[in-house]
Amino acid sequence: MPDETDDLLSLLGARMFARGVDVRYGAALSWIYSLIVAGGLGFTGCSSFHEVTVVSHGVQNSEPALSSEAEDIPAPALEPIHAPEPALELSEPLSAPKPIAAQPATEEGTTEIMVESVEESVLPRTLQDVFFEFDQYLIQPEAIKILELNAKVLKVRYPDRELILQGHCDERGTEEYNLILGERRAAAVRNFLKDLGVSPANLRILSLGKMQPFCLLRTVECFRKNRRVHFVLK
Repeated sequence: MPDETDDLLSLLGARMFARGVDVRYGAALSWIYSLIVAGGLGFTGCSSFHEVTVVSHGVQNSEPALSSEAEDIPAPALEPIHAPEPALELSEPLSAPKPIAAQPATEEGTTEIMVESVEESVLPRTLQDVFFEFDQYLIQPEAIKILELNAKVLKVRYPDRELILQGHCDERGTEEYNLILGERRAAAVRNFLKDLGVSPANLRILSLGKMQPFCLLRTVECFRKNRRVHFVLK
């Protein structure tokens, strides 16, 4: 086969030279031919054969073969499934709650509560002072409405409370004279309240004269504020 080999090498060399392959790769051509001959491939009478491309730069590394056997992965443990607990059976069927019957209120009790609440709602909780003219202990017309309101408050809100009526005077006059004048003013108020229905057992009078003035200025208006009867609940 020397003629056929030479012809084949010449043909391969011509083709590689046409493709720009350097003649230094002649050894590589001989090695390729030996592989062809060893494989039992005959090229006698063939007018053409497959082109062989030689890569001159770099060597491609083959990837490592994957293992055919898969790793043993343990299967997750399954939790046991518990059967649902049976529902509790009631010995007696449930019944709807019984309605509570409203108890009728007595007419007398309802009337009394309404009268007290209305009357107390319009009444004040404090008692107002009443005032007097200079050197006088007579009840003035403007003091009558105040005493009437005070009498209602005492009878409705404080029927069992003790009341002290303090008689006061301005600074003019002697101390002894003002003590007597203050006592007469407190007594006049006590008698007026007793006539309005206030229990006299709960009323007590006390004269302070000019010892505890309400206003400390030396003016006419301040003197008028000091001539008074003051109400003190016990």
